[in-house]
Amino acid sequence: MYIPQNLLNGTLGSIWCNTENIAIPLDVGNRHYQEVLDAIIEQGTDCFDGDIPEELQAAANAKRDAD
Repeated sequence: MYIPQNLLNGTLGSIWCNTENIAIPLDVGNRHYQEVLDAIIEQGTDCFDGDIPEELQAAANAKRDAD
């Protein structure tokens, strides 16, 4: 399950993966970030604790539409 980690100013800073105990940077070149997008495409909100941040949902939609 993924948990959004916000910076002090409220913006999304990274994504915490509690199954692998890693913080995932918001970097399109990062393999784990791509796995988060794939999980959002396949599972929707079931893969997140709470709501999916808008910028991640938009990135997942763009990836889905590009495939």
